Amino acid sequence: MHSTDVRTLSASASTKKNVLYLDAYDSFSNNVISMLEENLDVKVTVLTVDSEWPNGDMRGFLRGFDAVVLGPGPGHPECASDVGIMNDIWTLKGEDLLPVLGICLGFQSLCLSEGLEIKRLPCPLHGQVHRISVLDKDIFTGIQDFEVTLYHSLYASTGCETLATPEDLDTDRFSESGNLSFLAWLSVKEADSVYRRLPMGARHKSKPFWGFQFHPESCKSDGNACKALLRKWWAASMEFNRTSEHVVRPLSKDKLISTLQIPDVQEILSRILDQLTAESSKTCFHRSLPLHGLYPENIFELFNTPGSPSVLFQSNGRFSIMSLSSPRTWRLEYSVPKKTFMIEELGTITNTTTYRDISLETLWQVLKHVMDIKKVTLGKDSIPFWGGFLGYFSYEMGLAGLSHPKTSPVVTSNAEDSSFTQEDETSAPDASLLWVERSIVIDNVLQTISIQSTREVDNQPGGWLETIYQKIEQFHSRTSQVVEIGHKSAALEQYSLLTSAERELIDQLLQGSTVKIPDETTYKSQIAECQEELKAGESYELCLTGETTITLPAIADARFRKLRPWLIYKKLKTYNPAAFSAYGSLGKVKIASSSPECFLIWDRTSTLEMKPMKGTVRKSPGMTLEKAKEILATTKEMAENLMIADLIRHDLYGICGSGNVHVEKLLDVEDYGRVYSMVTHVKGIVDRSTAKDSKHDSMAAYGLTTLQRTLPPGSMTGAPKERSCMHLDRIEGWKRGIYSGVMGYLDLGGSGSFSVLIRTAFSSSDNEDAASAPKPEVWRLGAGGAVTILSTPQGEWDEMITKLRTVVSIFEPAK
Repeated sequence: MHSTDVRTLSASASTKKNVLYLDAYDSFSNNVISMLEENLDVKVTVLTVDSEWPNGDMRGFLRGFDAVVLGPGPGHPECASDVGIMNDIWTLKGEDLLPVLGICLGFQSLCLSEGLEIKRLPCPLHGQVHRISVLDKDIFTGIQDFEVTLYHSLYASTGCETLATPEDLDTDRFSESGNLSFLAWLSVKEADSVYRRLPMGARHKSKPFWGFQFHPESCKSDGNACKALLRKWWAASMEFNRTSEHVVRPLSKDKLISTLQIPDVQEILSRILDQLTAESSKTCFHRSLPLHGLYPENIFELFNTPGSPSVLFQSNGRFSIMSLSSPRTWRLEYSVPKKTFMIEELGTITNTTTYRDISLETLWQVLKHVMDIKKVTLGKDSIPFWGGFLGYFSYEMGLAGLSHPKTSPVVTSNAEDSSFTQEDETSAPDASLLWVERSIVIDNVLQTISIQSTREVDNQPGGWLETIYQKIEQFHSRTSQVVEIGHKSAALEQYSLLTSAERELIDQLLQGSTVKIPDETTYKSQIAECQEELKAGESYELCLTGETTITLPAIADARFRKLRPWLIYKKLKTYNPAAFSAYGSLGKVKIASSSPECFLIWDRTSTLEMKPMKGTVRKSPGMTLEKAKEILATTKEMAENLMIADLIRHDLYGICGSGNVHVEKLLDVEDYGRVYSMVTHVKGIVDRSTAKDSKHDSMAAYGLTTLQRTLPPGSMTGAPKERSCMHLDRIEGWKRGIYSGVMGYLDLGGSGSFSVLIRTAFSSSDNEDAASAPKPEVWRLGAGGAVTILSTPQGEWDEMITKLRTVVSIFEPAK
């Protein structure tokens, strides 16, 4: 959402009632909007709190709505920039009065406007589920006490919230304060026999203003009770409108036009990319054969020499997708701080062209243009990748695309005066994508190999497809012959993931390496800084990370220098197998990843999936899945995951619309090799029939838009995302780069898959210049965890080190 964005989120019929939603840049806003549209049969229009009232006429504009909802958000209701035009709502009177519902920050704003003091809680309640007590009156009539999710560190003080026991509830004494009647409460124990009673719901005595401190839209709130409550509020609101002077007038179309203008793809880039992809057809030609028990890495080594531009990506533990060179292989790079778009043609002679002052939005438009123009319509249905792009997007790529209030400082990584804008030779591009016309996809479940090409000439008799097929057959034949003559163990060793000879070689190539991990004292002080922001209501959780650098010795032999990154990847995958492993050789960037976390997957028809991971238990002697579930079933661990689950729902609702997002699994603990982790699985269904532009109704376009809007991964930021990133940028003080970005593929058939780049090491040391003396090679990796109000410095430090050791250990030569 954008700071001056007025949007209608539903294409519903004009007979529907209209609700205005004031968005305070919260990462749960779309969940609230969808709850309204799904349960009240209304059309919701969104206006951000830092907007100007259209045409400077608040009262005229509000006459187009039946009710207003003030959403949750970070910050404090006393801070004008945090609540913005919410404050104007409380000035309404007479015929301008209309029903208003404030949620969390909106509720606090209501209470503040009526003279209540807003105070800090001794211990914030972010992501926690509690049972609230309700009074059988007003919109709570007939509703029993129920469980709700809380996301607040501030509360409205009635001046008499300290109780001797939680049952000490004197309705006559506590149910009113000035113009407000309180309808729901939560009693929180603070010490022995001392409880604090917090208002959870309120109604203005003479105006149609209501408020909830809790989040009815959360997936852990009691859905039935919250839906019933919402309908009762709506019935009361409609009754007020029926009997009051408020007259709803249809909104003129010009008041609903978004002020957000999307630039067209630059013609020069479009023409160049059309030329580069001209030989790619609408069909993916293929040949298939058995894998014969080989590793995907064995096949990859047959066709990609060390150091050559190439990517191997394993998606969701099943499909291993690898690039193969072609006559028109090329790749693109984008730098956020420099705003440069680079195209590198990788034919017989490498040709590089750089275009400057290219906006980030233009990059996304260029990608959509290519995916649309070169859409493949025919291929092997069971294979998720027919051709397209393989590569990564950095964490800073996501930061640059975040919407933020006008008054919010731009994160350091995007600021023009940032020290990060001066990239040194070890800085990695923020996006690097390899164009792939020829590929091999291995189905690790069915144990099959699919050789593919979108080049029609490759499908001719005796052409490229048959040549590659024969090479793989010959490769397998050599293995079989060795086995038949009695050297089975030798054959298995030769075609294992990492042979003993390779183990010995990589240990030699890592001798003399040095490791610099984060300073423990500094990291723990950063945890304290994070918790101060949580107490102030600036964030619900902050995913703090630290950087580790590993300096590898210079290698004079160019062959070994190019081979080392590949062996690092193979060693990492051997010792830390994961569902999303990846190797990338993209210009000066080398990536070795073995990530357990899915970021985003979409298919060719209608489904988007995200699987945020929060909560980790290291495997150790005696640690079982059941024990891990017990450990992770704590308030702290569940709150970590729940906050990101609600954020992911918000992200997908923004693409799929109301009624089309569902939680498949919530807070589920799964086995991920060396650790047990808590995972939530959220699925969205795209209704492509509502697309206004038939040119961009493909799942490739929806997937790219989802990718653009959901970066950086919420599991690596915290919530609300924009405000959390702003504070993390200041507290961490380093550019994450590829770490906590995403890696995967964009399929010309319409699908896509991206992992979160954790358990990942990368290097962008340029050691390819044969004329210069070899230099030490710097590899970078990050690790961290979600800091909540229940975190302890030692616990967070230990979690970070546990994750760090997973990758750092592979750089240590065997003793």
